[in-house]
Amino acid sequence: MLGVLAALAALAVSAQAAVVGGMVRDHFTGRPLARALVTLKRVDGQEFNLSAYTNRAGVFSFTTPDAGAYLLTASRTGFAVFKYGQQEWHSAARPLLLDRNTSLFLDFRLRRLGAVAGSILDENEIGIPEQDVMAYRATRPPLLAARARTDERGVYRIHGLEPGRYYIRTAAKQLEDGSGLVPTFHKESAKLEEARAVDVALDQQVDDVDIRPLGGALFRLAGQVFVNPPHPVSLSLVSDTGKLTVSSDPGGKFSLDPVPPGTYEIEAETQGYRRPLGAWRQLVVDNHNEGLQIGLRDMPEIRLHFEDGKGNQVDPKLLTVLARRRNLAGAGPAEPLRLTEGKAFLSAGRWELTLAPSPAFYCEEFAGPGRTSLERGRADGWNEILVLPGETAQVRFTLSLRPASIRGRVTASLDTPAPGAPVYLEAYDLDSRRRLTDLRSARTDLRGHYRFDGLAPGKYRLLSSFEFEAPDSEALDHAGGKLVSVSEGSDLAQDLDLYVR
Repeated sequence: MLGVLAALAALAVSAQAAVVGGMVRDHFTGRPLARALVTLKRVDGQEFNLSAYTNRAGVFSFTTPDAGAYLLTASRTGFAVFKYGQQEWHSAARPLLLDRNTSLFLDFRLRRLGAVAGSILDENEIGIPEQDVMAYRATRPPLLAARARTDERGVYRIHGLEPGRYYIRTAAKQLEDGSGLVPTFHKESAKLEEARAVDVALDQQVDDVDIRPLGGALFRLAGQVFVNPPHPVSLSLVSDTGKLTVSSDPGGKFSLDPVPPGTYEIEAETQGYRRPLGAWRQLVVDNHNEGLQIGLRDMPEIRLHFEDGKGNQVDPKLLTVLARRRNLAGAGPAEPLRLTEGKAFLSAGRWELTLAPSPAFYCEEFAGPGRTSLERGRADGWNEILVLPGETAQVRFTLSLRPASIRGRVTASLDTPAPGAPVYLEAYDLDSRRRLTDLRSARTDLRGHYRFDGLAPGKYRLLSSFEFEAPDSEALDHAGGKLVSVSEGSDLAQDLDLYVR
């Protein structure tokens, strides 16, 4: 160890640069972790990112030519991501303040992600082999986090779980005698509202989470996908607990089996010669249906119009539109929408659109298909639309070129600036007490200053703290988030005290 420190110090002197090195260990055993990925990134957002794998002794080192505030993280498969200076696994990283005379050797430990284990048992307390078991985050709708399959004894183990509350559930299964097992939550309930959640922590395994699946009717869905020329098509059967995806054969025949009763959405997508093809339909399953016919059509064209409050057209090249699928399983991942001359293609179904934040404008109005019949949010947040097969969807974003901004200084104590401190901004509805758009975050500079631009007028809550990484509304309630109000075109100055629990 002394040899490593001496080498790092010598390197710092010879290069006249900050040197950051250290060792990564397993928290539980204390043994070095080889091949852990360590990353050093500047807080100010400059394009500076150093990364390296630890060697066989778990050691890493970086040389940084520039002074500044840096964030250090380490990760390895099966372990929770470590962020230097964090108080809890889900809290924000604290910055390393480096200058050219800095020479650090850090010794930190990674904690293993949690696991859940148990047995899936039949009516005689005998384990059921090859039974799929899923872990869902305890949200509404529940979000699939991980899955496993029982061994020949009916024993399963689901690993790689972040700390939190989870529902454990079996999948539908057809037994050898033709009888069926319907999806069943721990503890022996087919209904989500009656499910018992389990608490998962780092470095721990929750044992004896046994499930005795309930018997019930299962159905087979099968049919034909029509596409010209015939070729395999990807189909997904979506429910409020996830989705089952299969591919048709080259001739378009498909089978989904076994399927428990319930309400579903079917999504089908493939690439055509002119443009992508797709289909979408809602379906109630209460019996066998082996005659489904699904015709793929050109994905609906979405024509997007961007204008300012005076009706002047805004160049789409100046904007980034984000889109995410919304179905029974909840909201999917957000991706930039590819625009060609103001047009894009989306498969039929429910989608949400928003504009990526920009300091030059905010979205003050939104219009799209199905907008009047769906729940309305604030225009600068996610806007839900319904895209129907064979129809061209017209979407309009109206922009205001007079956005508001909020700026200020974060102090730790006795007017001491808090460099590199996270600042969180929540668009907030005071009457319904709910978050209106995605949480925004920023880091203070070396003098403790922060700034948010491109804001719509309205009420917001502000909080600066290292205690959280992405606080929800409840956390902001407990931490006493600062409620502020901004008007169009205003530049609000709001200083903050660093929150510490």
